[in-house]
Parts: sequence; structure tokens; C-alpha cells
Amino acid sequence: MNRFTHGFGLRIDRAHLLMLAFAFLIGTISGCVGGVSIVPLGAKLQNADSAFDDAETMEVRDDDPEKMEENRQRQQELYDRAIALYSEVIERDTKGKWAQRAHYQIARVYKRRYDWDKAVEHYQAIVALDPTGYYANEAKSGTANIRKNREVIKTKRAEYQNYKALYENSPTDETFNIAAEALYEVARAYESLENYTEAIRNYERMVEEFAKHPKAPQAQFQIGNVYFYTLFDYRGGWPAFVGVTEKFPDSYEASQAGTLLKQTNEILVEISFLMDEINKFRNKKAVEYQKTGRKITPADMWVMGYSDQVVQNFQQIAGNWEKLRNFPRAINAYKTLARDLSHKKFASADALYRTGTLYQQNGEYERAIEAYDNLFENAPESVWRNEAVYQQAVCFRSIREFGSAYDGFKAYMSITKGDTPYLREAEQIVRQYELDQDADGYKFYEEQEAGTSDQDASSHPGMGS
Repeated sequence: MNRFTHGFGLRIDRAHLLMLAFAFLIGTISGCVGGVSIVPLGAKLQNADSAFDDAETMEVRDDDPEKMEENRQRQQELYDRAIALYSEVIERDTKGKWAQRAHYQIARVYKRRYDWDKAVEHYQAIVALDPTGYYANEAKSGTANIRKNREVIKTKRAEYQNYKALYENSPTDETFNIAAEALYEVARAYESLENYTEAIRNYERMVEEFAKHPKAPQAQFQIGNVYFYTLFDYRGGWPAFVGVTEKFPDSYEASQAGTLLKQTNEILVEISFLMDEINKFRNKKAVEYQKTGRKITPADMWVMGYSDQVVQNFQQIAGNWEKLRNFPRAINAYKTLARDLSHKKFASADALYRTGTLYQQNGEYERAIEAYDNLFENAPESVWRNEAVYQQAVCFRSIREFGSAYDGFKAYMSITKGDTPYLREAEQIVRQYELDQDADGYKFYEEQEAGTSDQDASSHPGMGS
């Protein structure tokens, strides 16, 4: 081979390599090489959670019936997307913890759709994967709740119908009370099943048919509670609370409803004002640049000199949503603050911490753990770091990951100086976790995580090895 031919061959090899590299890059960007997904499993789960969150926080109600139907369809599309993404996680993780979480979230979607049998299927899948784990306990509880309340609805509805017919034929206090109480129990069972449409309908029937029953004011008040604090539908709940004051003006519930409406109105008006102010302080030119695909830094997103005001507005908005017990919107406000004002280091770190605490308060422990990790990664010098380490350990304990909890409590002890609120508690927990009461060589926390006994030397994590 002459020198020219050799050189030409070398150029072809390099070109070939460049083409391969380019093809790989395109595949990476699209998230697929050779038809195999390369999106990290954790990212896939986060995408599923985001779709679920968007569906949960979407405002469906609208004065325009066509618009409301569009919103409802869009919400169902988001739930469908969440199910599809969670299903992909299950396919890839198969028997792991993420598969359990994905099954649990899919069950939540089916509960939203009142498809109890499908929800139970996913609960049973969790138990089959890990009978003694955190999600298995939640799944068993969820299955028991569904079965119990479906039975309550069946028996109490029949009781209501029978005694209502008896009352109409021959009115007595006894038949009146039994029928009213039965209908109230039907409404409560639907509420426990998270079928809020039927819960509201049965509470309304209770008020209409048994207005003189002592629980009628409670039923009317509970309609407002469901709208306000479960559906986060303030327009829907407003007339329900007004109905308490109009139908039962002398009741205890009426005095509560009046105060609640006044406070809620003040909070919602303030949130609206603060949001308008935030939009006013957005840099319109930067927003336009961003729409064209240009990268805009968080500092450039706001009119110069107003970032601190925007931070305060987001913090007040989040705090107001917390007052209304609307954790999803409070979390969304803190996440937006942390993302869009990341150059305001202290405020951004505070928002990351608050996100974790709200997930934790709402019982979403794994998402709280992720939020605290986000704080450690993006704001390791935060004043909230130590407390976040402790709270993350608490979350690990809540989901029965005792090894991670043990590490977290020990880490908290090592980085904490002086007498802090949680130091003594952490020390006490670590001492308990390090016990080996049956002297089998396995510490208490290891036995706990394995589901074995620290009181019986023949029951230990190494039994199956």
C-alpha cells in the first residue's frame, strides 16, 4: 500500500468514526440508541412524578363548559402519561424498590378514576415483590381500606333505602335517625375511597333529605372541606360553606364557616396580587429570548433590582398555600423559586429545604428524601443542611430503610455541634439501632430492615444466605 492510499484509508477511518460518534450523539439526545432507552431510571420516575403532579394541580373547573371539558380531558391525558411512564419504570426495574413505588403511584391514579379493582391489582403486585417492605404495608392498608369501604357503601346504602321507605310510610324518630346515619356513613365511605364526586353527592342528599338531623350541618360543612382541602377547588367550595351559614345559621359549623371564608378570601386575594406583581417584574425581553430557544440565566429573567422582591413574593405565596393546606401548590411555588431565582443562594436553599419538609409532612417520604438530596447537591453550605440530614434520616426510617436511617442519624451527630433540638433524640436512636440483644452478630437496625427478630438468635438477616 502506497503512502497516498494509506493516508486515504486513514481519512476514511476517521470519517467513519466521526459518523459513528455523531449517530451515538443523536441517539443520546433522542434518549435511544438502537431502540433501547437510555434515559436513566431515576429521571424516568421523575418524569412520571411530574406528569402526576401536573394532573393533580391542574385547575379543571371553568365557567365555560367547553373549556372545563377540555381541562378534564387534558388532566386525563396527564394521568395516562404518568401511568405509561410508571409502567416503563416497572418494566425496567421489575422487582426493585422503584417498581414498587411505580405500582403504588399507578394505584393512586386508578383510585382517582374510581377503578378500585385495578388499584388493588397494583397493590397486590407490590406485596408480591416485597411482603414486609414499606410499600407493602401501604398497599395492604390501601387494599383493606378499599374492601372495607366498598362493603360499607353496599350495606349502609341498603340500610338507608330500607329505613327511608319505612319512615315515609310510618314516620318515627328511630327510622329517621337510622336512615340519616346510614346515608352519612355512605358519604364518609366514598370520601375515604377518594371518590369525592359521590361523597359530595351523598352529603348533599343528607342535607336535603334530613335537614333536621344533628349531623346535617356537619354534612354541609364537610362538602366545603372536600372542595377546599382535598380538591383545592375554592370556587366549588365557596357556595358549600355559604350554605352552612344560610341553612344552619345557629350551628357551631356556621360560625366556623364564616371565619373560614373570610380568611380564605384574604389569602386568595393576596396570592393573586403577589402573582400579578411577579409577572410585572419579569424581564419581557428575556422571556422572548427564551421562547426562541436561547439560554437565559435566572438573574436575567427579572427586571434589574427586583429579584429580592420576587423572592419575598414567592415565599409569601408558598406560605399562603400552606395555610390553605394546599401542599401541591406550596411545593410548586418553592420549586419555582429555587429554579428561577437560583442566583439568590440563601433563598434558593431555603426553598429546597421547604420543599423537602412539605413532602415529608404530606407523607411522600421518598420525594422528601430526593428533595433533601437536591439541597445537599445544590446548596451544601446551607444553614438548613444539618436539619435536612436529620429529617432525611427520619424519612428513611419511615420507609423502613433502617440502614440508611442509621447512617443519617450518625451523620447528623457528627456534623452537629452544641445542644441542638434533635441531637439527643439522634443519639438515643443510634444507641437503640446498635443493640444486638440476641447476640447473633446482627444489630437492631439490620434486623429491622430484614424483617427478622433481635430477640431470637435463630431469626437473623443471614438465614437465607
